[in-house]
Amino acid sequence: MDITYITMEDKIKVTINKKETLIDNNTTIKDLIRIRGLKKAAVWINGTQLLKAEYETRTLTENDDVKILRIMAGG
Repeated sequence: MDITYITMEDKIKVTINKKETLIDNNTTIKDLIRIRGLKKAAVWINGTQLLKAEYETRTLTENDDVKILRIMAGG
């Protein structure tokens, strides 16, 4: 049986919507949206809004300040 040990080196601390959170190192914005159960979202990192095209490649780094707004259909 293989046992995988998770160390603090595998996690980073970020702030998401004003709440400090530990997440896996190398988590992309696309991963974060999926983990939070969202289908569509607008995302800001450190005060700068990301383009949707950046979601797959932009990874979070230690101490990033992330704001996520769920996009809802209106009508």
